[in-house]
Amino acid sequence: MHTFRCTQHEAMFRILRWVGLCAIVASSTAFAQGGGIAPQYRVGMTQLEYEDTSPTPRTLALTLFYPATVPEGARELHMPFFTNLHLYPNAPIVQDGIRRPLIVFSHGHGSNGLYYAWFAEYLAARGYVVATLYHYRANTYDATVLYTRSMLWQRPLDISKDITFLLRDSAWGPHLDPRKIGVAGHSQGGFTALWIGGAKVNEARFRAYLQRWKNDPLIPASLRRELPLDPTPALDVHDARIKAVFAMAPGDLPGFGMDEAGLRQLSVPTYVIVGARDTQAPPAENAEFAARYALHAQLDVMAGAVDHEIFVNECDQDGRDTWPEACVDAAGVDRAQWHEHIGSAAVRFFDTTLDVMRSTP
Repeated sequence: MHTFRCTQHEAMFRILRWVGLCAIVASSTAFAQGGGIAPQYRVGMTQLEYEDTSPTPRTLALTLFYPATVPEGARELHMPFFTNLHLYPNAPIVQDGIRRPLIVFSHGHGSNGLYYAWFAEYLAARGYVVATLYHYRANTYDATVLYTRSMLWQRPLDISKDITFLLRDSAWGPHLDPRKIGVAGHSQGGFTALWIGGAKVNEARFRAYLQRWKNDPLIPASLRRELPLDPTPALDVHDARIKAVFAMAPGDLPGFGMDEAGLRQLSVPTYVIVGARDTQAPPAENAEFAARYALHAQLDVMAGAVDHEIFVNECDQDGRDTWPEACVDAAGVDRAQWHEHIGSAAVRFFDTTLDVMRSTP
């Protein structure tokens, strides 16, 4: 049985809402056995790029997952190394006049949003639009220490840019409800989700973090010269349009300088979920720490030998052979069942916090 806690800082009207949500999550073992919200749609996906000109010209990229009308004869996408995905590239979005909630997903260090396609599919099949990012120069296809380790504030800033782009886009904007926007993320992306949701980093600690990388002799001098020492851009990255935060195994909170006072600035509803045996972002100093001090946080610890990569797509045999550190779980850990638990928790959390109405239970 996993463990679950709700903090006690809610105002009375919030308490009434969270009591219902806490009861839902506390019984979520049943969801993993098929008691969650059933899928309502098949899921389309499309890759988008746009030019950002501020402060310098850059191309930003993301993948959008959405409820789709799938043409007869359309084939599902095959994604190398992964399995149990049911996605239809460039299928048209369902035309039903509904403005849908938007969830923006921040990937972990050095990965990309497609590693979490299962999560995006799970939510999109239940009526959400999900945008998974390729964080600029911090993803599997294009990465540099300037963005992966130093200019971390670019992550939340680009999420804000992506939200603005989607809301203003003539094709996608009419399908999105600007009042119902949430953020999710894994690992460094989980930290990013807390950060853009309202948590803050300590100025002195973040400056020390920047200094460590600036002084690292293992980084070539030509690259170190590019690394900034000014923490100012990191001090306020909050986007008030985000109304709910779903943080998966967030890390590295102490290393990035997010302390108790900074976490208390996170006032929107927050769900923090982590494996009990997470070896990369140990729960005590990361997920549990965040849930203890964020004002309206819930903590969900998945019991047993559940580790950091449980949040990544299920892998086929090629993936397990090629990428065992991310694809092979400990004996007795069923990734598909935990994905059902995580997905159900996310849908119910976002349904509640974003006031998503459903015609069926």
